[in-house]
Amino acid sequence: MVLVVVLGLAALLFPTAADWYSRLRHAEEIGGYERVVSGLESQKKEELLHSAEAYNATLSPDSLTDPYAVAGGYPAGLSVEETDSVTFPAAYGTQLAVEGSDAIGRVRYGEVGIDLPIYRGTGDDVLRAGAGHLVGSSLPVGGSSSHTVLTAHSGLPNARLFTPLHEAEVGDEFFVEVLGRVHRYRVDDIAIIEPDELDAIHIVAGRDYVTLFTCTPVGVNSHRLLVRGERIPQEDTDTAVGETSAAAGFPWWALIFTTGTGATVLFVRTGGRR
Repeated sequence: MVLVVVLGLAALLFPTAADWYSRLRHAEEIGGYERVVSGLESQKKEELLHSAEAYNATLSPDSLTDPYAVAGGYPAGLSVEETDSVTFPAAYGTQLAVEGSDAIGRVRYGEVGIDLPIYRGTGDDVLRAGAGHLVGSSLPVGGSSSHTVLTAHSGLPNARLFTPLHEAEVGDEFFVEVLGRVHRYRVDDIAIIEPDELDAIHIVAGRDYVTLFTCTPVGVNSHRLLVRGERIPQEDTDTAVGETSAAAGFPWWALIFTTGTGATVLFVRTGGRR
């Protein structure tokens, strides 16, 4: 009886426990990134931001490709270079890089429970670890005529990642933090598209967009869910995201597992004596 109950609890609580560990890793990565950024000199931050803005000015919509249909997550035809043992498209691999962290930023969508580090590229290892930045889209530094695309998996058994994106609603707000600057976006469009219908993530002149991108329906993955936000004009601040630090929360799954197992053992032992 004890074995059956333990196995049943383990099977029931595994997704919750795995997601808790995943959020713990995300919180550690975000905390490490923010500590590294806080130690950077202002001049270094400005250099990185100016470099990213210059990179964004060179982009062409022709380079955008569905990240789930391209091996390695990089568009065909782009030259690549080796950077820190990871292959990235040329002129991209060092953008927004800070020594001591693999992350280049943070995306937080509190209304649906998303709080993830942002990484360069959209390889499968990235999409399982956090939010990936789609190569060919604007780097997430904001600015007129920019369109950043951030993507992550949905429906994984061990991490929610962008699964909650299916609960998004027009009017919601989310935040993108890069190098201590926090940009605020309001959701203005939600769309479901075919994998090759990428016009919706192209740059629009004069607009500052971020699109959160994932597969849908969960488990089928035949289409793509796009949640687009337009930047709300405001003075850049380091408090909009930082007011709520990334945290995994209390491991209620462990308490339930321990209590359930203990209660079963007690019940069996008491029943045996009777």
